[in-house]
Amino acid sequence: MIVLSRLLRLYKRLYRYVFDLHNRMRLRNKEFSVISKDCAGGVILNSLHVKFDSPTVNLWFNAQDFVKFCRELKYYISAPLLEDMHSGMSYPVGILGEGEKEIKIYFMHYDTFTQAKDKWDERKTRIHWDNLYFIMTDREGCNEELAREFDALPYEHKALLTFRDFDGVKSAVKLDTRGVTSNNSEPPLLLDYPSRYSPKRLLDYWDYVNFLNS
Repeated sequence: MIVLSRLLRLYKRLYRYVFDLHNRMRLRNKEFSVISKDCAGGVILNSLHVKFDSPTVNLWFNAQDFVKFCRELKYYISAPLLEDMHSGMSYPVGILGEGEKEIKIYFMHYDTFTQAKDKWDERKTRIHWDNLYFIMTDREGCNEELAREFDALPYEHKALLTFRDFDGVKSAVKLDTRGVTSNNSEPPLLLDYPSRYSPKRLLDYWDYVNFLNS
C-alpha cells in the first residue's frame, strides 16, 4: 500500500509537470492581469509561471463584493486598503471603499495584515489595464442575479466558472464535477481532485490557456 501511494504521488507530479509545461508552451499572451474572485487566478498564474501582475492573488471576495470591485475597478484600486479590526477571522481581512461602496477582502494566505497590504500595494501597480481577464467562481454567495451582473460588465474577457446552468449568461463556463461532491451547500472547490487517482484538478478541465490567449 505504501509503494502504491508513492507511485501515485510520483505519477501525479510527473503529470503535473508535463501538463503545466504544455500549457506554458501554448500560452501566447505573456503580459496580462487576471482579476480573480479567489485562488483560481493565482493557481493559474503559478502553473503558467506568469508574474503576479494583479493584486487579486492569495485572497477571496464574496460574490457581491467581487462584482462591485470589478464594476468600479479603478476606484477600488486607487482606494486605500484598511484593516478590518473586528472581522473575527483567523487571517487578515481588508476593507476598500466607503459607505455603500465598502467591500471586504479576505487574505487567507497571509499571517498579518501588513504582509497582505504590502503585496496588495505592490501588485496593483503592475496591472495591465489594456489586457485584463476576469475570473469569477460560483461560490460565496453567487446567485443568478450576480451572475448576470458579472456577465454585463463592460469587459471583453470574462469567465464565470460554475457547475450549474445559467441561461443567457455568455461568460458562464460550466464545468463537470466528475463525481466530486461537496460537504456543504457550496459547489466543489475548483482545486479539488475528482478522485485520489486523478492527476488533474477540476480547474484543469477548463482550457484557461485558450481563455488567456483570446
